[in-house]
Amino acid sequence: MKRKKIKFKTKMIASFEMILMISLSFAVAGILNSGLGSALMTDATEAASTMTPPQPEVQAPVDWSNPFGPTPSVTQGAPASVSPYAAPNLPGALPGYKIGEGTWTLANGEEFTGTILTNPSTGAQYGYYDGWYYTVDKTGVGAYSGETIPAITKTTPPAQADLLGSIFGGKMLGTATAGQVFGGALISGAVWGAIVGGGAYFIAKMFGQTDKQAASIGMGLGAGTFVGSSLYLMGANAAALGPGNFFAAHPFIFSATGGLLIGGGIAAAIIILTYKKEKKEIIQFQCLPWEAPTGGRKCEECNEDPLLPCSEYRCKSLGQACEIVNAGTANELCVWVHPDDTSAPMITPWEDALRPKDELRYVPDNAVRPPARGAKITKLGEVGGCLQAYTKLQFGITTDEPAKCRIDYNLVTGFDNMSNAFGNSLIFAYNHTQQLRVPSPFTEADGEGEEIPEIHTDGTYSLYARCMDANGNYNIDAFSFRFCVGAGPDTTQPKIEGSDINDGSPVQSGVDSVPIEVYVNEPAECRWSRIDKDFSDMENKMTCATESYQINSELNYVCSGTLTGIKDKQDNNFFFRCMDYGAENRNVMTSSFPLTLKGTEELVITKAGPTGTIEGSTTTETIYLTAETAHGANEGKSVCYFDTDSEGEFDIAMEFSDSYTHNQSLDLSAGNYIYYFQCVDDGGNAAYANTNFTIHIDKVVPTAARVYRDADTLTVVTDEEAKCAYSLTSCNYNFEEGKALIYENAAEKIVHYTEWDSSSTYYIKCMDLQGNEPSPTACSIIAKGSEL
Repeated sequence: MKRKKIKFKTKMIASFEMILMISLSFAVAGILNSGLGSALMTDATEAASTMTPPQPEVQAPVDWSNPFGPTPSVTQGAPASVSPYAAPNLPGALPGYKIGEGTWTLANGEEFTGTILTNPSTGAQYGYYDGWYYTVDKTGVGAYSGETIPAITKTTPPAQADLLGSIFGGKMLGTATAGQVFGGALISGAVWGAIVGGGAYFIAKMFGQTDKQAASIGMGLGAGTFVGSSLYLMGANAAALGPGNFFAAHPFIFSATGGLLIGGGIAAAIIILTYKKEKKEIIQFQCLPWEAPTGGRKCEECNEDPLLPCSEYRCKSLGQACEIVNAGTANELCVWVHPDDTSAPMITPWEDALRPKDELRYVPDNAVRPPARGAKITKLGEVGGCLQAYTKLQFGITTDEPAKCRIDYNLVTGFDNMSNAFGNSLIFAYNHTQQLRVPSPFTEADGEGEEIPEIHTDGTYSLYARCMDANGNYNIDAFSFRFCVGAGPDTTQPKIEGSDINDGSPVQSGVDSVPIEVYVNEPAECRWSRIDKDFSDMENKMTCATESYQINSELNYVCSGTLTGIKDKQDNNFFFRCMDYGAENRNVMTSSFPLTLKGTEELVITKAGPTGTIEGSTTTETIYLTAETAHGANEGKSVCYFDTDSEGEFDIAMEFSDSYTHNQSLDLSAGNYIYYFQCVDDGGNAAYANTNFTIHIDKVVPTAARVYRDADTLTVVTDEEAKCAYSLTSCNYNFEEGKALIYENAAEKIVHYTEWDSSSTYYIKCMDLQGNEPSPTACSIIAKGSEL
């Protein structure tokens, strides 16, 4: 059995993630909150303002006082050549213009060389010559403007939204009021929590955490980050509210340190409470017969009590090597046989135990070094003799003396340290068999702590066996069995070996769904449908066991589900198919496993008895409970139970049942009785009924109330229903030996008569219907013919 502990490395990874992610979120939030986002946006705005975008073509205004003629259409821009120039004292020039020297030409061809002034805001340029200003285009063409030029108007670019600061810095709602500070911090805290929680989840998955573990880490870090960053951002943004606000009154809670500690504490608490390292452990429960101790050191104790002779049972219970000698004589003794035996049982492979029969054989395993011994199980006709995955393998051993044996997947020391009884039995015997399902190298186990046989890199599989005799001698060197699993691709379809419901089984009337288990020879995904169709088209999925330790006692994997839509009084057909878990191409059943369930009708109890009054003549009277059933799953065939309580267990089946008629004999005393019946058929249909009756015990011998002659007949009248007989010799006769009188009215059975003979004497005995009669030598009445 393998047990895996929670690794320290896993906890360190979770702790490192928590500290790293929360610290990172605080650092970034602090940077954004401190104005980096705003600074970035401001720098971008200023950079954009220094760039001269292409200017649209404009029409210069016409100045009628221009002595050089009409003003041409020009595009503002830099002149062809402008050189740096010391700023002169120019009339009409306002501060802020950039000054240089250049040449421009008017429309009439007149050329000027003078000072060039550039408006830094608009990019417009003007030439100054002899007290006059001229507009100058980018080609150096000028036009008369006047004695002054426009003043520079500094425009502040519209404030750009600090998007990053709003989302991540807690300023989405503003910072003018405490409510805005509080709400904005919560929004940004939620954003940070989602980012950190999601990131922590995926990082945890990368480090090998399970889905539940990663979710625990992500949830803890996300919640901790949300709380911690929200507190920090509230404190940071509350500075805009001025002194005396709520946040300023609690500086530690709303500081970076306070937020980190509180958020980290919440994250740690959530992770500690929800983080679980799951593992699977095999706990085996075995109910085995009690075993006497090995050896025979206590055998003689059985002979020490002269008042309690030693039986074979008592002798064997004192030690496995204890036996009775001188059996059948007056000198029987319990002794330790073969006390000097120190040899372990000799193990030999048992050929007749190999299954599948005629497909396998044992080959001496040369890989085992003497004095250890072993055998290799090979499959005939296969390359390398390898077995096919999921083969139901059976093999066995014989010993040269009675022994109990154990087997293990691992080569451990000693006998008691081995994990399993060979063949799940520790009975001392000569022959021992073991069954297992050959594992597949193509299906990897998922989970921890499984007891999975180890498949080595060469595809081999080994088991080790030891046996112990009655004296406690066992094999120091284990006997090994080795076989290999075929390395080729798995091309075999899974096979449904059977189900827990037999084909053709009836179903209880009125029940439209039943649970079911199907047994598959390998790990698989199974489905069912009411129509025979391909696996991919089947609508109903089943839950299947896929771990090697989950196989049942028949070495099959169990798939469970619920069959629905069952209808009464008709056949309900179901079809099952499975697909295996191959590493690449998965094999699918091409033909379905069919199952028919028979819908039934209600079971009915048509008769129940006895009823009325039952007469008896003894202290107890034998009566018979009876019942008759009809309909149900099989025309009334059922098993009936009885009880004296309507709410009873009904755990006593009637003596003669499992048919449509049922009866049970009971010995009852006088009294009133009520009995309840429960009848159940194979489909689970149940019917109920009851009966009540009275038992009357009559121990009084009937009396001959009157005797008389009527013409030629002798008439006897009794005080109760009875039958009478007579003898002509004496009263010393058995009732059955007498000559019976005839009933005058067979329905009443009170008046009895026979032929009259005046010369005869009639010795008459009468017995009631309960069997009460006079003693063997007494009569009910003596009638002399001469006196009548």
